Formats: sequence, C-alpha cells, structure tokens
Amino acid sequence: MKSARSLFRPALQGVREARTCLDLAAQTGQGPRVVFLPAYGRQGAALLRIYAMAGALRAHGWRALVLPPSLSLAQRRRMMDRAAPDLVVMQGARHALNRPALYPGHRILYDLDDADFHLPHLADPVTEAMSDVACVIAGSRYIADWCRGRGAEAEIVWTGTPVGSGTRRPHRTRPPVVAWAQSAPEDYTAETEWVLTVMRQVSAQCPEMRLRFYDRRADSPEAFLDPFKRAGIRVEWCESAQYSHYLRSFDDVALGLAPLCPDNPFSRGKSFGKILAYLDRHVPVICSDVGEHGDFFEAATGVVSNDPAVWVGAITRLLAKAEARQTMADRAYAAFKTRLSVEESARRLDGVLRNYLT
Repeated sequence: MKSARSLFRPALQGVREARTCLDLAAQTGQGPRVVFLPAYGRQGAALLRIYAMAGALRAHGWRALVLPPSLSLAQRRRMMDRAAPDLVVMQGARHALNRPALYPGHRILYDLDDADFHLPHLADPVTEAMSDVACVIAGSRYIADWCRGRGAEAEIVWTGTPVGSGTRRPHRTRPPVVAWAQSAPEDYTAETEWVLTVMRQVSAQCPEMRLRFYDRRADSPEAFLDPFKRAGIRVEWCESAQYSHYLRSFDDVALGLAPLCPDNPFSRGKSFGKILAYLDRHVPVICSDVGEHGDFFEAATGVVSNDPAVWVGAITRLLAKAEARQTMADRAYAAFKTRLSVEESARRLDGVLRNYLT
C-alpha cells in the first residue's frame, strides 16, 4: 500500500512546476538566461551557491531560474524547453537527476564545492561529468586542480554568504565559549582527535572554558562526547537548527575552530564552510593551514596553522584578552564583507558565466 506522501507527490510536483512557470513568466528583459539545478533545497551549499547566486545574478543582468529539486526528469526537461537557457548550472551529483548526459543540447557548467569524487557512491558520476560539461565552478583550488586533471576547464568561485544585519555582541561581554561548528562532527575522526588534543590542553589552563559542538540529531551518538568529558572539558552539543537560529547561536562564542585534516582526501576539498558563520558573527577563527584558509586569512585576521602548540597558545591567549579578540574579529569581518559576501561571489560567477555565452 502506498504511503500518503507517495500518493501526494505527483500533485506536489505539479504545484512546484506551476510555481516555477510563474517565476519564469515574471522574468522580463533581454539579458541572458541561466537555469540552476540544485542538489537539494534551501540549505547548506545549495542555499549559498545556488539560490543566493540566482538572486544576486539578477543585479548583473541575468534572468536566473532555479528548478526545484523535487521535479521529475520530465518536468525538468519541460521547464528547460520553456526557458531555453543560454547556460545551465548543475550542482554536483548528489541529486540523482544531476547528470549532464540527461540534458543533451544544453551548455552545462558544473558547480562543485566538495571533493565528492572521493566519495565511493559519487566518484563515478562526478568523474563521468567532466567530459560532458563546459566548465566546473569549483569552490576551492584543490577541486579545480582535480577537475583540470580529468580534462575539464575549471574556475574557482569561493562560496559567499549574505552579510547579516544588526549589531554584534562585543567580546568583552562574551563568555569563554569555543565553538567547533562542524556538521555531524562524529563523522570526522581525525579532526575530532585534533580538537580533543588541543582542547584538553586549553581546558587545563582555562577550566572555565566550554567547548560547543553543533548539528546534534536524534541519532547522534552520545558516546561522541565521552572522551572530552573524561579529559575534564566542559562540553555542550547544540541541536540542528534553521540557519538564522544557527547564526544567532554564535553571539556568545569567543572563538571558532576550523580543523581540516590534510591526510583526509575529502577534507582537502573544503574551503570555508562554517567559517562564514564565524566571520559574520564576529567570531575570531583558529583554522588549519589547508585549502583556501591561507589565501584568505592574514596574521591580523585569523590564526592559520597545522601546529597544535600554536592552536593551544592562540586559544589561551585570545580567551584571556577580549580586546585582542575584538580587534581580530573586526579586521576579519572587514575582509569577509569584501571577499566572501554573496555580492562578491556573484560578481565572480557573472564573469565565469559570460565566458561561456555563445
């Protein structure tokens, strides 16, 4: 017997297609048209690299249309026939219908901001896509180099984020909370061991410090926290939340950690990820010297190192000096607005797309 959800799915798909048709009809003007195929809904990388980019590109003269990921292949093809796009931007292979070969006759640019080619279930479709796309819009140098090695053209566009409004809580009033805002932290074994090693030493010097984890779910293993508790570290694990609530959770955070293990091939493809939230909420960043980190941060705007002793020294020093944290956060925020905003990413993407207009 079919579930209620499966029975209603065709109707919901029809509603979403109708709404997309209305969006298409509302777009007037003579600018080039680009259709986006997101991997999923308005969350994570899809929110920032697809939905936000589609909106921001309109300021550059583009007519941009996002097709809901729930549409069937037939619906996608109908919408693309109606839209007659100059270009299609496809977000990786995490959606089963994001396969360039399914859309013959369209010029496709492939958006890839994670090293999905290192994941067993995605390695083949990502590799196969390299010969079928006009260009890869890569989130990092590591991803761009891998794609070029497989014969594809590639351009780097860093992930940008909307710059939040309102005031930020001054550091002199923030408690000694250190955040590691990694999604599903229990899956990052090497990074977890790094954080445990560093924070064990920090806690010995700053016993009042609290270490905050994120993305706690109903099936998250409670045992993940046990090694930290045994080390005497005060810990807390925030539940998954909507992005606006997630951002506000950093208002009482003193420092943000961004470890990336260079020995983990998938981690090498990471760029800024949760660092964007740290920067937006004026949280100073302590990060690994991997990927794009060294290309963005300077000594005045963050701590970039693969030496655990450097991490321990920087964390203990900054926890003790609110003024130093404030200065670093203010300088990093200024660089963030200039280089990692949605507007800057859209400006870069506009330049890439126009290179592939016929």
